[in-house]
Amino acid sequence: MVLAMKAKICVVLAIAGLALAQDSSQQKSAPPPPPPQPQNSAPAPLFGGQLGIHSSQNTKESASLGFNGIDPSGKVDQKMLATTATAADQAKVQQLSDNRPQPAELDAFLLEGGLNKK
Repeated sequence: MVLAMKAKICVVLAIAGLALAQDSSQQKSAPPPPPPQPQNSAPAPLFGGQLGIHSSQNTKESASLGFNGIDPSGKVDQKMLATTATAADQAKVQQLSDNRPQPAELDAFLLEGGLNKK
């Protein structure tokens, strides 16, 4: 029984070896690949050619999805131009203007960031 199993393994290995030998001989007789195309001596321009991008002119969509006073044609809405600022709007502006850094804080920030003063 062991002898029959060894014989079967030898037959399988022999067939596999013949198949590999035939495959490698077919690969050797295959025609050589074509030579690479010669390259131009001058490189292609960096910003030349066509790009596959398109510009979006859709003004109906906005990042905040809020009303910003601009109508769909891109003009300022006349109704928004006619409105005046309320006391609440003026208070918000005052809060923004009060929120300024002190000169010492600004100098420390510029020094820490390695920035130049104007």
